[in-house]
Amino acid sequence: MLMLSLEKPGGSVPKLQLSLTKGARFAVTVTWECEHAHLHDIDLHALEARNDGTGAKVDELSSILSTYNTRSMNPKGGALPTNADGSFETPSGGLRHSGDVRTQGSAETITIDGSRIAEGVNEIPIFVTIHSTAREVETFSEIEKATIAIVDDGGKELGSYVLSGEFKEFNVVQFGSLLLGDNGWEYAAVGRGFKGNFNDVLGHFS
Repeated sequence: MLMLSLEKPGGSVPKLQLSLTKGARFAVTVTWECEHAHLHDIDLHALEARNDGTGAKVDELSSILSTYNTRSMNPKGGALPTNADGSFETPSGGLRHSGDVRTQGSAETITIDGSRIAEGVNEIPIFVTIHSTAREVETFSEIEKATIAIVDDGGKELGSYVLSGEFKEFNVVQFGSLLLGDNGWEYAAVGRGFKGNFNDVLGHFS
């Protein structure tokens, strides 16, 4: 697997302080438009991870918020049940996915509820992936416009990328992470592109 850090030497990772008061919520949304809408699928993923200083790690399937980890898509191995409206969530309810969307002009959203994050979780890595039903390898260059953004419950945008421009040679991007520190939660932009699949990425977190 190839991995490229898009940080410039000497640069610092920008962090924004978030106020996770009781009931505060944050949403990560990906949208895309492409000429061949039904050949492409863009998906959002997030992890309820623990970081003891040696990197974020996940040791339970139920901590992986991903369409690939739902019982409806993976009846033999999926850990997360799917609701009637297509949404699914981690057992804590801290991470909720709006459901798999495969049509252009629509959006997939992960809602993060700070009041319900599982105890001991101090990092939430967020990813976006692309794959095609028509070919084995796909990158964001195949999409005319794909964007990802995180907003707070007041609608303020905390970070965003144009995936089809900034990460066009990749098929997986770690958008960023929510980090829990002494002063509460912070959003840290990562912007790291991968060539591989979601399981390749999970190898770095398990």
